[in-house]
Amino acid sequence: MPAALRAGGGRLARALAFVLDALPALALAWLCLRIAEAIHAGGAGVPQATLFGAALGNDLLSLLRFGFVFLLGGLPLALIPSARWRTLALGLVWSALLFAHAALLQYHWVSGVPLGADLFAYSRGEVAATVAGGWALSPLLGMGLLSALAVLWTLLSLSVRDWWPRAAARTAGIALGASLLAFAVLPQRFAPPVARTDADLAYLGNKTAFFIDNNIARLRNPGDEAQVPRAKAQAPWSGVDPRYPFLRAERTPDTLGPLFDVRPGAAPPNLVFIIVEGLGRSFSGPGARLGSFTPFLDELAARSLYFENFLAGQGRTFGVLTTVFGSLPFGENGLAALGEKLPRHESLLTVLKAQDYRLRFYSGSNLDFDNEGVFLRRQGVDTLVSEPDFKPPYRRSNDWGYADRDLMEMALAREAAAPAGPHVGIIQTTSMHSPFTFPDKDAYLRRVDQRVRDLKRPPSPVYANGREIFASILYTDDALRMYFERAKTLPGYENTIFVITGDHRLPELPMDTRIERYHVPLIVYSPLLKGPRSVKAVSSQFDIAPSLLAFLARGYGLKSPADVTWIGTGLDTEESFRNLHAIPLKQTKSEMSDFVSGTAYLAQGQLYTLGDGMQVDRNDDPEALARARAQFRAFLKANGTAGRSAALAPGKTKLANYGGERTLRGVALASTAGDVGVARLQRASGAGLVYQATFTNHAATRSPQFVPLLVVTNEHGLELGETAAPARTLAPGEVATITWEPKLSKVAPGTYFVSALPSHPETGRPIGIGQYHVETEL
Repeated sequence: MPAALRAGGGRLARALAFVLDALPALALAWLCLRIAEAIHAGGAGVPQATLFGAALGNDLLSLLRFGFVFLLGGLPLALIPSARWRTLALGLVWSALLFAHAALLQYHWVSGVPLGADLFAYSRGEVAATVAGGWALSPLLGMGLLSALAVLWTLLSLSVRDWWPRAAARTAGIALGASLLAFAVLPQRFAPPVARTDADLAYLGNKTAFFIDNNIARLRNPGDEAQVPRAKAQAPWSGVDPRYPFLRAERTPDTLGPLFDVRPGAAPPNLVFIIVEGLGRSFSGPGARLGSFTPFLDELAARSLYFENFLAGQGRTFGVLTTVFGSLPFGENGLAALGEKLPRHESLLTVLKAQDYRLRFYSGSNLDFDNEGVFLRRQGVDTLVSEPDFKPPYRRSNDWGYADRDLMEMALAREAAAPAGPHVGIIQTTSMHSPFTFPDKDAYLRRVDQRVRDLKRPPSPVYANGREIFASILYTDDALRMYFERAKTLPGYENTIFVITGDHRLPELPMDTRIERYHVPLIVYSPLLKGPRSVKAVSSQFDIAPSLLAFLARGYGLKSPADVTWIGTGLDTEESFRNLHAIPLKQTKSEMSDFVSGTAYLAQGQLYTLGDGMQVDRNDDPEALARARAQFRAFLKANGTAGRSAALAPGKTKLANYGGERTLRGVALASTAGDVGVARLQRASGAGLVYQATFTNHAATRSPQFVPLLVVTNEHGLELGETAAPARTLAPGEVATITWEPKLSKVAPGTYFVSALPSHPETGRPIGIGQYHVETEL
């Protein structure tokens, strides 16, 4: 028996050594896929000169941390006596791993975020729909995968030759121990200081390692949202009953009423919501970082209430209906994911339905995805038009369903035949989603090139690699133009309020910051508006439903719930930048690590200061960090409770008239901006390169000393230069015009962006409200 044990142990040790001998083949095959990833990322603006080495280091780190899996996984090879058959078995397993890694890369390239535990938050049908609707293997990735497989099999075939270096069994044991130790103590990745954007950080990580680590974390803490200890700080809601943590008295003020022509005795207005798939501020509206590819929406915004610093509550579509219409918490995987177990709640739709509004929803896609149909039926929607309702001559555009122009035509035709009376219409588009297929695509691809020229943008890989995406944006913008031109002929148009927003910013175009994923426009257009207004105050989709109900209650005598479970406190229509809200943000169904409170932005545990244009800067204030973390922990606890509850509020909801104390301020914010604000940043007329801006002290006391700073960046946010004016203070209410003459002789002619801010004389950190990302020509 001891001899047999020794023999068996020897075979296992040799199997470990056999795998260790072959690991260089896998490492070099992985390198082929990393090179393909580097080429793709470089085309999107990720600097390879400074990050490629760090990315390789992270791949080696992943190989070290998970080396024990490869080694222990090779133990069954001890049962195979032939070295050639062992090599074949090992090659097949590792080939499957390379295919899986390539699939994770493809997912990242399409979705903009690495795949983690959110894979298991979707049903099989939803996964199948996503794959069918967006999967198309990149030729670059295909070449990389073929190269990786060729390298793997070539080196494995060479590894059985006599001259191939061999590891001793003792060496294999040491390698196994080192890998286990590395897995226990080493970080999942490292990032050099030059990695400044989310795209940079996502590129650096090994996608297979991220997938495994993320799922391990999910398994270790399956109920982490529910098990967070009670925070000592005030939460972003005032519920006092722990069973119903979001329940509170309704206090939403009517901030919209003063901006509309509300006549006594007038019929309540119709509401039409258009939720545009993937619509983000970085390519739509004034000062868009990539230039605006929505010329019609820009025209409409100039006649509307336009919210420049507006946030979606989610980084994917799963939460947009619950956020916009219910101001609801997320639960574990998005509240709609609970399906028929969705907690009982009130929403804008249920409240209006109870007051004789008809509810109609239009989509060219399948309502089973993300349980949208279940949620809408729970709200009492009277008419659901979706994929099965489209008949010839309509033709499917792709696996997601029908193109946006077809959707708009269907909605217009149905609305023209709908019965009279107040109604809510909801239109949800899909064409700005991979695979970006739609009618007349070739014509729109040509228009992309012309649009880039019209915007006077320098050649960039972003436009070259994203032509199909930009073409889809132009197509959807044209579909919206057609819709609004024909909507003027619909009954009740003059008494209709249109609300247009994006469900999230599409992820396929490179993002400078993590919060850019949530930065979407909000356009409120109506013939009832007194005039247009550009709003710089921060609000979110959580604020839409509370504000519209407050507006209808105060202006038209409708009733709203006396007690509510809104996350939002109402739309802030202030024209200058500020944030009075606390806003939780959930990027995917399984990942929530973003939270905004005042000017504090908590992102994956790091604190940033939020400024105009959703610009962010690192914030080292430990007290603000502690307050933000406490508020976020409190939200996670309440969110977990809500997701497990049968109802968000007890009993039947009571509707009441508008009245009582009303305020947008629902919480003591984690951080607020200073009292010095910047406005009217522009290039001065005349010869030379001169910029001017006004600095105002809004406080009742003299401001602290600050340095007026002008910063010039390119479209990727890379700083090209900064110019400081002399340090100064401002008396209460004082307004000062500051002038800068930046020295930018070495900067090539083109389109750039300037920002002005009051900065701390010693640290350089913002100490007030700056004005950011103003487009300029050099």
